[in-house]
Amino acid sequence: MLREIKKPVRPKEVSGIEEGDGLTVEMEEDMGGFRSVEVERKGKDEEKRELRKLIDPRKPTQEEVDEHELTHLPYRNWCPICVRGKGEELDHRKSLEEPRGLSEYSFDYCFPGDEFGFKLTVLVGRERSGGSNFATAVPTKGASGKFAVDKAIEYMEESGDQLGKVIVKTDQEPNIQYFVKDLIESRTEGQTIVEESPVKSSGSNGIVEKGVQGIEGQLRVILLAFENRIGRKISAKEAIITFMPEYAAYLLNRREAGKDGKSRYERTRGKRATVLGIAFGDQ
Repeated sequence: MLREIKKPVRPKEVSGIEEGDGLTVEMEEDMGGFRSVEVERKGKDEEKRELRKLIDPRKPTQEEVDEHELTHLPYRNWCPICVRGKGEELDHRKSLEEPRGLSEYSFDYCFPGDEFGFKLTVLVGRERSGGSNFATAVPTKGASGKFAVDKAIEYMEESGDQLGKVIVKTDQEPNIQYFVKDLIESRTEGQTIVEESPVKSSGSNGIVEKGVQGIEGQLRVILLAFENRIGRKISAKEAIITFMPEYAAYLLNRREAGKDGKSRYERTRGKRATVLGIAFGDQ
């Protein structure tokens, strides 16, 4: 009976691994030589730790960069080629490398009325760096009670400013001044810095004016689509109307992409939002 002859194997020759690499090599004598019967790595797995890097939500992933560089369409403000070639024709934004600094919030009222049959009072807010929107229907302008302030604080917390210091920009209209005063008193003392725009200076509060335009446009879309679906006109006195401003802001924050290809929610949270695939008012 023939017996298989195994080549002598020395510890230093096992899989090309040197002694002292954290290996325990158990050897068995065989016909004057040695053969390995077990190779066990010790210490390496215990020492290995998985590190998860925090990714700046404003920056694109490598996959997004590779796909964009094929055509450079659409314009992306994080692409140096796009900025050099098209930047002068489009709006300019701060570099992604610059620190964010304090969040800057602007608030104002709008009064959509033509499609609703009467004036609906809506408090609108917008955060400058991320561009996130806020909107809620309120009973009246000015001191509209704790409801409007609580909604505004919820919005600021969703944007990541639950406890941090923020800037609130506002004009000198008395009605909005009352709201800002209540907002300051409802937050931790010293955490809200107020900046007032000059009298009759609409340009200095242009951030929230842009937000108002977006909210009013989305409100019209939601209302018209809902009326088409149910086959009748909706009275502004019906309760469902008051839910539309908040839902308009919700959709804009999660579904509308900016020049960087990301939604406002994605810039703030660093992940894509999941929105239910149902239309407003559906069961």
